[in-house]
Amino acid sequence: MHALLILLSLLLYVQISDSYNSHPTRHPTPQQCSNSNRRTILRNTILLTTTLPPFLLPLPSLSLPLPPNPPTSLLPNEQLLSSIFTATIPSVVNIDTFKPIQGGNSTNSLNMGEVALGTGSGFIWDSSGHVITNYHVIRRADLNNINVAILSPKTPSNDRDSEFKRTVYKATLVGYDEDKDIAVLQLPLLSSLGKKNAWETISRAHGSFSSLGSENSIPPIPLRVGQTALAIGNPFGLDHSLSVGVISGLGREVRSPSGRPIPNVIQTDAAINPGNSGGPLLDSSGRLIGMNTAIFSTTGSSAGIGFAIPFDTLAYVVTMILREGKVVRPALGISYLEGSRARVLGITRGVLVLDVPTTSKCYQAGLRGTLRSEQGITIGDIIVAFDGKEIDKEADLFKALEGHKIGDTVTLTVSRSTVKDSKESQDFSTDNLTFKDIKITTVLQSSDVVKRTDTKVAGAIN
Repeated sequence: MHALLILLSLLLYVQISDSYNSHPTRHPTPQQCSNSNRRTILRNTILLTTTLPPFLLPLPSLSLPLPPNPPTSLLPNEQLLSSIFTATIPSVVNIDTFKPIQGGNSTNSLNMGEVALGTGSGFIWDSSGHVITNYHVIRRADLNNINVAILSPKTPSNDRDSEFKRTVYKATLVGYDEDKDIAVLQLPLLSSLGKKNAWETISRAHGSFSSLGSENSIPPIPLRVGQTALAIGNPFGLDHSLSVGVISGLGREVRSPSGRPIPNVIQTDAAINPGNSGGPLLDSSGRLIGMNTAIFSTTGSSAGIGFAIPFDTLAYVVTMILREGKVVRPALGISYLEGSRARVLGITRGVLVLDVPTTSKCYQAGLRGTLRSEQGITIGDIIVAFDGKEIDKEADLFKALEGHKIGDTVTLTVSRSTVKDSKESQDFSTDNLTFKDIKITTVLQSSDVVKRTDTKVAGAIN
């Protein structure tokens, strides 16, 4: 209708213009005046007709010329991302966990069932069928009932929906590191993947990695803020989803399930949602740079702030689990009072030592723990520096230990208390104490020699 009105208006305008211009200039007769008036009215009518309301005007976009050569295929960057995704998905897995429940109506029923606990992601580490994921993905699960779903290539087909087939395997737990939020699962030999194992589809060429006890190393490729980051996983249970962003920050810190800090974490704005945990974070060449672990969000969904455990940490922990069956770290072999509780007691800096077992190297070096007797509480040493690095809270102590190995000699600066007068303090107040800094040299030992007892001791103090 709109086009018809415009066409009629143009035809009328042309006819009137031709009629008007075909006569020589002369004084109009009354009849001509009448015709002139009619032409004026008609011209005004044309103006009003062609000046249509906005909702009848032609859309500007329809009048724009089409691109001379519209793309008939993916742009180079799109093709790159698609290729990385296609090459990587055989190594990315969906992890479903379950927990047992007791069924039946009777309280004495022995009928057991299971309920889905959650879903997460992971990726194949080697051709032996080891899968890496976050510890928090499987920590509450029935370890005898962990399902791992893998997409493996089918025979080439034009039907995109049939390019991959989904196979579910039962997995068992090999080992985990709660402090780094890393777990290693074992699958049957994945012969269906052929050469498409993790070391090829998710290259370990990124990062500075050297096998424990080996001189072989791979030169590091430094990460930079602003470089492309690709997150692959199963957000909200949606199999093998890709999100793209950039590295937003480096050297971040997040808390592990044990409460200890994980340092040097990668921050990215690639969308990470529930279900992405344990999936790989890749660079623009498809190389593994980290494992998606956590998000910062007030809603539980992606807010553009996600975190990934760096590759170097993954490689170190996984190699140790596969070789030793557990993770052993250098430790002082002591227990301590958590910072918030120490602050309540008036201790404003450092880490308060609670227990120094006789098997600890620190005991032999003279480090003192906190004692409680009928006369009251004798406050222990407070660690305020580690090899000259200031220690304000327990997280600082863990960071200081990161760069060391078992057997290293270290120097602790501790603040040791003495009572101002001979009267014993019964209320654990620091008002009646004076403190003096002293240095103690000790040797780091294996973390599994002395188990932490701080919860028990802290409970006795409260």
